[in-house]
Amino acid sequence: MRESYWGRYWRRRGSRRSFLIGGAALAAGSAGLMAVGCGDDDDDDEPAEPDAPAEEATAAPEATAQATEAPAPAGGPVPGGTFRQHKTQVDDGIDPGLKVINNNEILARIYNHTHLYKVSTNEFLFDASTAMEQPDNVTIVFPLRPGMTFHHDGSAVTAEDVASTWSRFPSLLADQGSQVNEANWGFMDTITAVDELTAQVSLKAPAASAPVLMASTAYGIVSKALLDQQANGNVQELDAGAGPYVIEQRDASGVALVRYPDYYAHENPSTHFLEGAPYIDRHETRIIVDRAAAKAAFLAEDIDYIPGIADRIEFEEFTGDDRFVSKEVASTEARFLAYDNIKFVDKRAREAVSYAIDYDALIATLYAGDGVYDGPVGQALPGFALDQETLKSYRVFDPQKARQLWEASGIEVDNIRIETSIDPRGSTLAEFLARQMEENLGVASEPLIHDVTTYVARAREPIKQWELFVVPYNASTTPEIYNMTMMNPDAFAGVSWSFGTDQPDASLVANAQKLIDLTAAQAQEVDPDLRLELMREMQLFALEELVPGINLPVPGHSWVVYNGRLGNFPENDVLLGGLLNRTHDMWIKKS
Repeated sequence: MRESYWGRYWRRRGSRRSFLIGGAALAAGSAGLMAVGCGDDDDDDEPAEPDAPAEEATAAPEATAQATEAPAPAGGPVPGGTFRQHKTQVDDGIDPGLKVINNNEILARIYNHTHLYKVSTNEFLFDASTAMEQPDNVTIVFPLRPGMTFHHDGSAVTAEDVASTWSRFPSLLADQGSQVNEANWGFMDTITAVDELTAQVSLKAPAASAPVLMASTAYGIVSKALLDQQANGNVQELDAGAGPYVIEQRDASGVALVRYPDYYAHENPSTHFLEGAPYIDRHETRIIVDRAAAKAAFLAEDIDYIPGIADRIEFEEFTGDDRFVSKEVASTEARFLAYDNIKFVDKRAREAVSYAIDYDALIATLYAGDGVYDGPVGQALPGFALDQETLKSYRVFDPQKARQLWEASGIEVDNIRIETSIDPRGSTLAEFLARQMEENLGVASEPLIHDVTTYVARAREPIKQWELFVVPYNASTTPEIYNMTMMNPDAFAGVSWSFGTDQPDASLVANAQKLIDLTAAQAQEVDPDLRLELMREMQLFALEELVPGINLPVPGHSWVVYNGRLGNFPENDVLLGGLLNRTHDMWIKKS
């Protein structure tokens, strides 16, 4: 068995830290089968979490089998209880291949997934599959667990369901505007059912981050039979899964999920999975739009987890209360300022915006001085990110130069509209940037604040109703779906920022194609040292050309706060890994 890509990467880097690694990859070479455990979620609705990696990821460690039916030792996990959380808006649908925003607590629990990735320990954990075998650099094989059955009719889950589910991604994006962009699945060529319980994925080329990318909730296994019955080609309003919970309620007030009585067994389960059903009986998600109301509900112990802690000041509101667990972690958030690149074709106009931003004032004002500069590969991936000195050299504040470049560019924009969502971090940032443009660039500016659905729709409109677009989002486990998702023309940049090879301007097309090529080159390189070189080249090009936007400074820390009645709460992965909604061994302590 060859040493895994990430084992070699981190051994060469000499890192012995215990957290964020940046993804998993295929073994270099084709000798033998490499069986590794399963992956994790990176599409969570709330912030994320960092540090660095374990030494190797060649296999998930053995986990002790646990059964929810057996009585637990005194003071240990016990089955039963209700976990209560909240979100700010009703979801737009529950087809995992189509909608992955504002519905993670549903997708992660009603669907099963081949594997899950745990960031803090650099493990792949087994769920619907019993292994993830890699006979060569362009093949991944998933042996499936027997006994899995779909909620809607009790029929068996087979490899045909896996192949049908994952093969839909291109058509869902092209025909139905899927929120699962190509960076998440574009490396796959074909998915076939070798036999009833073996699914095989053939890759277009070696893809270093494929195993982690395939661990997201977008890869939830959908019933092919139920899907084939739908005239619209999706299961947006149907439970087509075989996961541990079924939907009891889903309406404007929230979501309630209860145990699926025929949930399958995990023989020799991985960490966070049990032999039988999860400990918790019921999950409830309330719709609470107002942040103050959400905090009040948490303090009243009506909800168990308060995500999205804005800053240290808000964090300290919860410390010192022995009902709650409060933990400070490394930064897990990202901030991107996208151009409408059709308007900002002239590089001087893009430079003018960059020079007009006082980055140190942003850190001082928005992050109370606790912030760091960020780049095309985010700071939550320390093994890949550029150093602070390099990043600062590309983020210089110079109002005089900003005005000179703006005038020289000849850009016909007399009002800079800055699109953002009602998220408090995004709206505050947009308001700060609007003042910066007015004071330092001398151009009238205004933030446009919309609900999440409208915000996403306006990003996708062919003709933009904005000039700049503020995107606050979570760190992720791979470069391709972290900052580069926002920058890659084959991901959000092409769809949302008018930065693609289908545009009329030759210089815009050339920059887009160059970034596509550089992104693809690093993604396909399985030698860790060569990949670092290619990744640096990719980042420096994006910084030099200021395409398709600006990576803004990020908070220096993130924070986790939850009710102390929760046992086995995945505090080291809840922000970055999205592990919360897929943790079967979390339990409710008896009062």
